[in-house]
Amino acid sequence: MAAIYANISSATTTTLITKQAKVRGDIKTITITNHDDSDSNVIQLHLYDGSTTYVIAETTIPARTTLVLSDNLSFNSYVYNLRIVTSTTADTTVIIK
Repeated sequence: MAAIYANISSATTTTLITKQAKVRGDIKTITITNHDDSDSNVIQLHLYDGSTTYVIAETTIPARTTLVLSDNLSFNSYVYNLRIVTSTTADTTVIIK
């Protein structure tokens, strides 16, 4: 899988992998970095099938901190979108490999 990069700078829901796209859901790592100097960011990573949300990670990332997820991340990308919800305007970078 080619790496996916996303820069997020608002409290929003961002689709990282769209279901039935060319990008497959065989993920090895997801790195989420909060670049803000003072604000923490509550993130929720979830799968979405169009009607139901399945939360796979929800945590607070402190300022100037990186979260690395590396275990059991693969999913059926023909059925689900992979999305992230961020709670603040802290600059956040997501890298999926």
